[in-house]
Amino acid sequence: MLAGAPGAGAVGFGGSAGAGTSGAGTVDGGGTTGAAGSATAGQAGSVAGSGGARASSGASGAAGAEGATAGAGGGSQSCAGRPALTAGDSKLTLQHGGRARSYLLHVPSGLAAGTPLAVVIDLHGAGGNGSQQKGMSGFSALSDKKKFVAVFPDGVDGYWNVDDTCCGTAGKEKVDDVGFLKAIISKLKADTCIDSKRVYVSGFSNGGGLTHRMGCDAADVIAAIAPMATDLRTQPCKPARPISMLEIRGLADSLEPYAGGLVGPAGGQYTAVGAKASLKLWADINLCTGAASSFDQYCERYTQCSNAVESALCSLPNVDHSPYGNSLNFDVASAAWSLFERQPMK
Repeated sequence: MLAGAPGAGAVGFGGSAGAGTSGAGTVDGGGTTGAAGSATAGQAGSVAGSGGARASSGASGAAGAEGATAGAGGGSQSCAGRPALTAGDSKLTLQHGGRARSYLLHVPSGLAAGTPLAVVIDLHGAGGNGSQQKGMSGFSALSDKKKFVAVFPDGVDGYWNVDDTCCGTAGKEKVDDVGFLKAIISKLKADTCIDSKRVYVSGFSNGGGLTHRMGCDAADVIAAIAPMATDLRTQPCKPARPISMLEIRGLADSLEPYAGGLVGPAGGQYTAVGAKASLKLWADINLCTGAASSFDQYCERYTQCSNAVESALCSLPNVDHSPYGNSLNFDVASAAWSLFERQPMK
């Protein structure tokens, strides 16, 4: 297992995120697993300022002459002359950071040219790849039903650089994975018609760690995040704006304990903050007030947050590290998409 040093516990809007603790992972047979690190147990400081005016529930696009509002809560934008994507799976590459980076693009059938599309970027766990993540997360099948584009990128040598200290070549060489995901978004914008108000990121374990980091470092282009099987460890986390977050954790997680604590073998340990503390960190970042309230069967959320965003956690009983395909009939991808649909960028 790989481990890193704990980081500070500051929060706020604006600025870039620094280093936190690292994660680890393995591939067990066909399924990718991996323990990811978390933020230190130090309590996040409160953010000064009003946090901005609260938006009404449900989002509207900007007014003007750019075009009609697209999709549920989508932003107004012009798609004139933008071609429709070809349905099916495509393995694509782009040059970024001196490397040829790859990703799997899944496009549902029945899309019309000129219709702005939502995008979900879904990140694999440590030691995995985009194809494996596509096969287990459920976002590919859901994209066919809900008509959004799903993207499954590949980490460098199977890993993501979550905090500049962690995880294989990606961490050792400080690979700019935040920049890589932003480059995918830019290419999609250039190649087709995507709704810039509805670009989302999810991910599992090591990929969940990068999902948290995207919320901290890329809130200018990402509408909301749904990290799986790991807690926030990017510290300080200073998103450019409040951003909605749904974390999904297994209560019986044997790799990153739900309640927090030491993770990894002797000599390579880091401290996981725990799922509840991770939720509270995001609630503080988003300037949420009041208490978390229950929704669905296994979930809780803060809804009285700046700009009407949400900070949420779903805790699944008798579920180990991977929440996918659980025995509870809890559809992980659909739970994430439900948040995404409610929370386009405001």
